[in-house]
Parts: sequence; structure tokens; C-alpha cells
Amino acid sequence: MPEAKSPLFNRTYLKVIVWIVAIAIVLLTAGQNRSRDFISIQKLAESPVYYVSQDKAPYLQLRFLLRTGAAINGDQQLLQQLLLQQLQQQLAGLATQPPFSQLGTKLASEASDDRITIVATLPADRSGEHAAIAEMTTTLLQQLSNYQPGDDLEKRWERLEAEQYLNLKDPESRLLNHFSNLLNGPLSVHPLQRFADFYRNSTSEGAVTLTLQGPAVVALAETLAPLLQDSSITPSLTPPSLTSTPVQLEPVSNQAYKLWGIALPGRQQQDFLSELLAVRTLQQLLQQHQATSRLIWKSLDKQGYLAMILQGPEIKADTDLTALLESLQAQLSDELIDKARTTLQTNFDTLMEQTDNQLGLLDTIAFYQLPTDYLNSFEDRLRQTSNSQVRQTISSFLNNPGRYQITLPAY
Repeated sequence: MPEAKSPLFNRTYLKVIVWIVAIAIVLLTAGQNRSRDFISIQKLAESPVYYVSQDKAPYLQLRFLLRTGAAINGDQQLLQQLLLQQLQQQLAGLATQPPFSQLGTKLASEASDDRITIVATLPADRSGEHAAIAEMTTTLLQQLSNYQPGDDLEKRWERLEAEQYLNLKDPESRLLNHFSNLLNGPLSVHPLQRFADFYRNSTSEGAVTLTLQGPAVVALAETLAPLLQDSSITPSLTPPSLTSTPVQLEPVSNQAYKLWGIALPGRQQQDFLSELLAVRTLQQLLQQHQATSRLIWKSLDKQGYLAMILQGPEIKADTDLTALLESLQAQLSDELIDKARTTLQTNFDTLMEQTDNQLGLLDTIAFYQLPTDYLNSFEDRLRQTSNSQVRQTISSFLNNPGRYQITLPAY
């Protein structure tokens, strides 16, 4: 009878191999997550043209970013809404005319807090027709610059003003509107009297930044660059000085509200990540406060602000927020800052898993003239923002001599 042979691998060996393979898969997967491939954003030298090449993209998209200035107070917001309407009116029907129709171009427009974006989308198989696309771009820019106000301009303004008035019946909106008016002050003339200048300034060659995404965009970017004028931003990053005199508004509800706010420099500042991390840390601190609170933060083109709105039975007309601000600063800890930093990084990683979300930051990087490697360097720059920097930024928030307190008392 032949002698029985022992198996090459016994059960113990197999278990060890399975665990080793599992651990190796986890480590390899983690390594891949850390080395995520970001889109490659490029900028043409001495030209406001940014682009991302996507050979397999189903379309070519040209996005014209029009610099309108920060629309913070009521008049600025109405001017920007009226500008969007006027642009839509002037571009109406353009897509049905050559060369737009020959290229199969679709036009759209949208507004954000400090810019208006005109979007031209055409099929990917037309991306190589550079001469026709250059003609289309020239026609669009000429149409934008040719200001043609209609007879209904004043009526459109009145409709927008009526809509804004209805929105201001909300207590928080009323507080924010009053605060934003303090930031910029009222216009010396009626906004409609300066609308023509506002339109021309926002559509001038120096106010337009172009982003491109799709196939064959490198050569196309070079073709379109001469049509635009580079206008490097020289940001004025000194916030306007505010009076610290408390303000009390007329009551509009049976609950009291309080707003604390300060002016901030714009998005182009060097210490933006310190400001971002400080705001996120403050949001965590406010969650521990017994009153209902909301932190509103804007960081826009050359201008921004931070506002905290409190509401609750303990908020009275004579409530001084100094004690709360001191309490917030006393509760600040490295643990809270580290938690805010981790949350920011986690949210960024999750968001950037999708290429479309990365492409969504192309306009932001171009408009604020951020480094083209912003996506790749975000993690390092966030990690290098020290806790002491964040503490200093929060201290500059809470101890700002220009802070404003606005009360909306109850009936």
C-alpha cells in the first residue's frame, strides 16, 4: 500500500496566506486613494485662458466668466440680477445664427455672488473647427459689449425690487441686508443711473476670463487667447472700516434676533485656508451654545464678510455678545481645530472622487487666479496651516474692533 503524502499547505498555512492577501489588498487600495489622479489644469501665459484637456469628453465647453464685483448689499444684488437679464436678452436667438448653428452650439447663463457665467457647449466632434469657434467667440464677445437696453429696463428693475422686498420680510434676511448695506454703504445715485457703466465694465475684455474643457483644447486655447485681454487682479484686501455702534431695528416678529458681523478680505488672499479652517472651527464651537445660531461666511472677489445670527429666548434687545465671544475663544482647543481640519480633508477627498466635481473647481481657480495645482496641493497646504495660525485668525475675528452688532427685537 503506497505511503500517504502530507499536503503541501495545511489549514494553518492557508489561513495565513488569506490574511496576508487581504492586508495587501487593503494597503494597495489605501495607497491608490492617497495618490488620486486630479485633472490637469493649465493656463496660458499672460492670458486669462485656463483649460483642461479631456480627449474622451462628449462635448467641448467654453465658459466666459464676467467679473461683476461682489454682490453683497441689496443694490448690488439687484444690479447683478438686472445684468443677467440684460445679457440673456442680448444673447437670445444667437444660437440659431451662424456660426453658432453650424457648430451646434447651445448657450446658457448663470449668476453667482461675484460673477456671471456665459456657457457655450458644442459637440466634441466640432472641437477641431478652431476658425469657426474663434468666429463664434468673437461674435459672442461683440454681442456682449454692444449694450442695447430695452424700453422696459425700469419696469424690470421695479419687479426685481418688489421680489427683494418680499424676501426681506424674513427676520434673518432683514438682518443680513442691513449688515451688508453697512459694509458698502448706499449708492450716491439711483442704481439704474449707473447701470450702463456697470454693464460695460462687466463685459469689457479685461473683465472676462475664459475656461475650456473638452478634447483638442490646447491648440484651441492658443487660438482664442488673442481675443481676450489679460487683466491681472490687484486685489484690495483691506476690509472697509465699520463703526462698532450697536444698531437696533424695528421688530417684525415675536422672537428676538441678534447679528454680529465683520468685514473680511476677498478670496485672493494668501491666508485663505487659515480663514476657512477658522470658520469651520467656529461652527463647531457654536454648536455647543444654547441659542439657535447660524454662521454665514462669504469670501468673494476682493471682498467678504463673516456674520453670526443668534436667536432664542435669552437674546434680548440689550444683550451684549462680548461675553459669548469671550466664551467661544476660551473653549477653543487643538482638538477642535484638528477635528475641523480632518472634516475638511475628508469632505474634500469625498467630493474629489468624482471628476465632474474636480471640473467644477476649474472656474473657481481661473476666476480667483489661484495656482493651477490647487487640487494637488490642497492636502499639503491644509496640513501646513498650523493650529497657532487658526487661533490667531479666530482671535482676529472675535476681537475685531470693527465688529457690528445689530438687534432685531421681539414685539
